Amino acid sequence: MPPMLPAPEIVRAEFNRRFAQSPENATNYLHQLGVDSGYIKLAALERNICWESASPWRPLELTINCSKPEKDPRAIAAAASRGPAMESPDCGSACSGSPSGAPQCDLCWENETWPGSPEHPAKPGLRIAAIPLGSETWGLQYSPYGYFPEHCIALAAQHRPMAITPAAIERLLDFTDLFHFYFIGSNADLPIVGGSILSHDHFQGGRHVFPLMKAPLREEVSLPAFPQVQAGIVSWPASTLRLRSANRQQLQAAAERILAVWEEFSFPPTSVFAHGEDGEGRPVRHNTLNPIVHREDSDYVLHLVLRNNRTDAAHPWGIFHPTENLHHIKKENIGLIEIMGRAILPGRLAKELPAVQELLLEAASAELSPEEVSRRAAANPLTAPHAPWATAIYQRRRAALRRSIPSGSPSDGPSPLAPWMQDAVTAAFAQVLACTGVFKDDEIGRAGWAAFLEKVNA
Repeated sequence: MPPMLPAPEIVRAEFNRRFAQSPENATNYLHQLGVDSGYIKLAALERNICWESASPWRPLELTINCSKPEKDPRAIAAAASRGPAMESPDCGSACSGSPSGAPQCDLCWENETWPGSPEHPAKPGLRIAAIPLGSETWGLQYSPYGYFPEHCIALAAQHRPMAITPAAIERLLDFTDLFHFYFIGSNADLPIVGGSILSHDHFQGGRHVFPLMKAPLREEVSLPAFPQVQAGIVSWPASTLRLRSANRQQLQAAAERILAVWEEFSFPPTSVFAHGEDGEGRPVRHNTLNPIVHREDSDYVLHLVLRNNRTDAAHPWGIFHPTENLHHIKKENIGLIEIMGRAILPGRLAKELPAVQELLLEAASAELSPEEVSRRAAANPLTAPHAPWATAIYQRRRAALRRSIPSGSPSDGPSPLAPWMQDAVTAAFAQVLACTGVFKDDEIGRAGWAAFLEKVNA
């Protein structure tokens, strides 16, 4: 049985005491508390399927997360539009809430002591430290899903929508001043390109170096107004600028300039329009970004991933959202973690992909035609969502699949996923990332970059 947790105010006082000695001592304490209480479910995390495979950019990281439910992008957008911002007067304990006292979402501070209800289950084992970001008190907790080592969440005390603003950039930089050993970043603040929770302002961070952070620059960029900031376009499928400087003030000013220009920037050849109307004729904005900060010695390194959430008749899920032929692998919003090159794939794939693999190996052994493979895939509920993709893999790799069949039954092959299946899933995820790029790596995309940077430097 997990040990009894100290009260929230005791945990916050102990965190502060340890932080005064060493920030790392404080985070180690809070993280271990989550492990010991069972809030961070290590056994469940160990069941996740993880691998790394090459892509046209950097090697990408992929995980099939067996503990997190798959969410529909339209349900996420609907949830974001519900409920006013609320805040309790005392940030010593819970700092946001509904009139009934129940948490308004999974990130509200009330979850820390909420006893649970049929509508909103309890979160036993959760504890939140209080940290200063900007002029506000924010919370620091650890994610029970653990997408990477020490996956933490910084969350506003107030239940208010996500907002990518100059103040958000300031808070991200403050976070890295407090915890130089963690990266920190924000999901976008708009439906389709945002994360799974848009209704509560928060960041995500942790102790991990993502593929995006290792990617080289495609070209350097000059920012004359900010001479102490090195800048460049990253060789990455999502359209990303990298800023680097030991001068925090100049870096922050450069980021604010880029954000301000991007929010108003349109480039019709790439279908980027800053503003439009919703279905009822109300004005909406379409441009936002993912800001991501980490430290390298004395330098701040800031990635700004340009995002746009427009839809049209041909792209009802989003012009820069994964196309429908990729939804069998990834239908959810492409959020912060994935835009950096780490796929968080739905748990259903833990059963579906091995079934596809077995089908293809059996088909190769029996020398079935592609048409028969397509028919059999469509007839099985586990493989039906993947039928066109599986058939295409079979057509490309038919001979290689026959050679890869081990002695005995094809079902005795590599488990859970053979390298060739991992590579096929990685290729699909690389296509997912490429869909998000507002400026593709082609002549039109390069013209878009040039036009945007000209406005930044105007």
